[in-house]
Amino acid sequence: MKKYSLTLIILLSTVARFFAATDMTVYNQNFATVRTNLSIMLEKGLNIYKYDDIPSGIQPTSVHLEPIKASDKVVIHLQNYEYDLANTGKILNKYLDKSVSLIVKAGDMYNGILKSFDYDTIVIENSMSGIHMVNRKEIQTIDLAEMPKNFYTKPTLNWELYSNKTGNTDCKLSYITNGISWNAQYVGILDNDDEKLNLSSWISLENNSGKAFKDVTLKLMAGDVHLAPDYNQYSRELMVFEGEGKGRYEPPVMTEKDFFEYHLYTLENKKVDINNNQQKQLSLFDPVDVKVKKIYRFNADHGNDIAVLINFKNDDKSGLGIPLPMGKVRIFKTQYDDAPEFVGEDNLEHTPKNEEVEIKIGTAFDIKGECVLMESTRPSQKTREEKYECEIRNQKDETVTIEVLKYLGTNWTITSSDIKYTKEDAYTLRFDVQIPAEDKVNFDFTVLYKY
Repeated sequence: MKKYSLTLIILLSTVARFFAATDMTVYNQNFATVRTNLSIMLEKGLNIYKYDDIPSGIQPTSVHLEPIKASDKVVIHLQNYEYDLANTGKILNKYLDKSVSLIVKAGDMYNGILKSFDYDTIVIENSMSGIHMVNRKEIQTIDLAEMPKNFYTKPTLNWELYSNKTGNTDCKLSYITNGISWNAQYVGILDNDDEKLNLSSWISLENNSGKAFKDVTLKLMAGDVHLAPDYNQYSRELMVFEGEGKGRYEPPVMTEKDFFEYHLYTLENKKVDINNNQQKQLSLFDPVDVKVKKIYRFNADHGNDIAVLINFKNDDKSGLGIPLPMGKVRIFKTQYDDAPEFVGEDNLEHTPKNEEVEIKIGTAFDIKGECVLMESTRPSQKTREEKYECEIRNQKDETVTIEVLKYLGTNWTITSSDIKYTKEDAYTLRFDVQIPAEDKVNFDFTVLYKY
């Protein structure tokens, strides 16, 4: 009778999971918290219960099980996480010095005692015909008397738990799993004058946890939660885009609110299926026009290239004014035939409302610059003077303004300069240089260091 009861409990645990309601909060850092309700059949007292509807990325020490009703009591006394799953090699290892049968592609059968095996060959001994070394590529079937005990085909939580009653108990199960992450993906289309950016955003959700989740209420946590550095990296296998299905389509709505020191995004009117080894895209916000400024920046300490950047303030006045989770920003531009062409991309960090956003697109083809140290002298033991000559060349057919940055040491003073300058901080000198079309500008400046 006891054996039958345990069998019944295990069977019901398998059935119950299909009726579980699941909600999930996914973090930027490749993990998620999963919460699900399940009804399990227990006897009063101690029970052995196996639950295998879990991802292989589960953190077993994060498992929390509690009854929904206050009058019920369910306590896990012992938990084993069984993740050493059965495969051909492990099964054969259990059958060393035991009887096996091999059927090869030609139809022949070899019966005998399994003596050894590796990736290429299986060796069996027959008392009548001797030793047979069979190439594994030729083997069609391996027949065994039975499956070895204590083998699992799926990751399984093996619980010894106490219940204060006999019958079905509705419980809440929660755990953390690795292998699920999300980030934002932004697409911006610049107008002809480079003054307006039509910006839209997708949420890119990736599941490599080892389990598919069906009909999930989805939440996304934006921010950097402090974690011990022991999380694995997972590779992308498959990309799937959420689109309109049959019947009436209601666009999913992603709402945002403050949560502790982070921001929480909730998909309000749609539940989603998240398959294993899948990347899914969901809309974060509808396209919005944002006022932007194009910047040309020359770092006088690094080569001759002029960086091209897009800058805007994340505020209501610019047309945005919402928290922007980290992600990749891809910029396109329409110009001659209104067909958007890709012009560059950059990574965006978590950006609160009212902060500046700067996106590096690439380098200018028709603008070059150089700053050369011409003289370095020591007017005294405690001073050093350096003289620089700079040239910015503009081959474009329009006037441009270049932001020239020169990084200096400490305790410096500009003793002379051909053009106006700005001291950005203790280490940075800035010049804003306007250059006519197909022309160049030369300027000198001298720096005095004191020690």
